[in-house]
Amino acid sequence: MPDKRLINNVITFGCRLNASESESIMEIAADAGLEGFTIINTCAVTAEAERKLRQTIRKLYSENKNVKIILTGCASQLHADSYLKMDGVVGIIPNDKKLLLQEYQKYLHKQDNDVSYGSSGDSRDGSAKQSLSTSVMASASVSLDLQKRPQKVRGFLQIQNGCDQRCTYCVVRITRGRNVSYASDDILRLARNMIHKGYAEVVLTGVNITSYGRDKGTDSKLAFLIHYLLQNIPELKRLRLSSLDPADIDQNLLDVIGGEERLMPHIHESIQSGDNMILRRMMRRHSREQVIEINKKIAAIRPETIFGADFIVGFPTETDEMFANSVGLLAEANLTLSHVFPFSARPGTPAALMPQVSGTIISTRSEELRSRSRAVLDQKLSEFVGNSVHVLAENATNAKTDSFLKAKSMNTMIAGKIYKFECLLVDKGTMVGIAKEMVC
Repeated sequence: MPDKRLINNVITFGCRLNASESESIMEIAADAGLEGFTIINTCAVTAEAERKLRQTIRKLYSENKNVKIILTGCASQLHADSYLKMDGVVGIIPNDKKLLLQEYQKYLHKQDNDVSYGSSGDSRDGSAKQSLSTSVMASASVSLDLQKRPQKVRGFLQIQNGCDQRCTYCVVRITRGRNVSYASDDILRLARNMIHKGYAEVVLTGVNITSYGRDKGTDSKLAFLIHYLLQNIPELKRLRLSSLDPADIDQNLLDVIGGEERLMPHIHESIQSGDNMILRRMMRRHSREQVIEINKKIAAIRPETIFGADFIVGFPTETDEMFANSVGLLAEANLTLSHVFPFSARPGTPAALMPQVSGTIISTRSEELRSRSRAVLDQKLSEFVGNSVHVLAENATNAKTDSFLKAKSMNTMIAGKIYKFECLLVDKGTMVGIAKEMVC
């Protein structure tokens, strides 16, 4: 077995799911006996992500002409041919095989001048011909079993992959395929393993977790899975959800949110716009009114809930008035934690063919929404000054509240432990204070 320090140069671009998969890739590459490679888990969500990826590849090659780079992930899946032509790149592992041991073993005896995309017979045209069957299911189990964070604070548990929606701006369906939900019993086993390994918190993650179970044609949806995990793992004290599609937040999920105290009071929604016309052109399945109504219902049953949202700014045809509706939604839907993404046309998507908004306008609007979001966050944080909250320590000084607000302690904490935290002031979107006592 090689020294894992020699082969663990894994670089990650993109989402939390990619970060989780990269940890597994590090372990799988070690188990494959692979040494001396740099593996990059890529992202195609924006043109900027791909620009930075190409910049990174060029920098790696300029620093070491003998570098051997293996690419995987969405960008390399989408544009395989162009990336294989770049100096230093020796191969691409398709998205649906990125967590399979044998894919990395193939590189043990690969010649330096031999570049390839996927397995024998795979396409190199950049299209995603995913089989999304047992191989994906098996790879998910490998991924979750192998998650070993140095500080066992927050573990990410993938419950599904792919997406069935056809949002006009998105390439995820192309790069990751249709929704595939993993078996609830497998997820239960893996969640239990994570708790036994010492993780203080488990986060359910995937491409679109609210689609969980819909491919199976049963009633085993996300609400069922949450209840199933909490009922069968009493030692699981903190369960958190990643991003939710507002269109899929049904009454069953609302009941679970309101009735399960161990489900953390943080709801992050993939909203994308506060304007109904733009939402229709995006082919989103919710309206601004639905978001407002859902958040009011959640706030009524869990008043401590903090709401977050993803916004895309400058979607084609967006006017000043349409953008103003997104800004207004911050207050109307009680959104505290907002992630703002400037629109980036992705080749092959319907949105790329629509009338585009100028880059200057997109930049100006993005900064305005970020500025408004920072002001909303600081206002919410100011409500905690002089009060105490529970926080989960991520390291000696940094922590997150149950509702996922940032906290910074003026005294030392132990990673993975929960503290009663007294907020003294607010600084740059973070509570600053003192960890008074360890709760557990």
